[in-house]
Amino acid sequence: MKRNFSNSQRLQLLRKAGYRCQICGTKLTVDNWEADHIIAYSKGGKTENWNGQALCSTCNRQKGNR
Repeated sequence: MKRNFSNSQRLQLLRKAGYRCQICGTKLTVDNWEADHIIAYSKGGKTENWNGQALCSTCNRQKGNR
């Protein structure tokens, strides 16, 4: 099972999020966001679009592997 989202998956996640962080609402650009697993990869979460979300770096760090 692959851990990282592909470039096409990443773009789909960013568009689906409306170019906003899914937690705090910060405006995201192509260069300043991270693809996050909603169910952590370390806890069995799959690297598929239904389990992904676009987050700013700050929110992704605060979320950790919860």
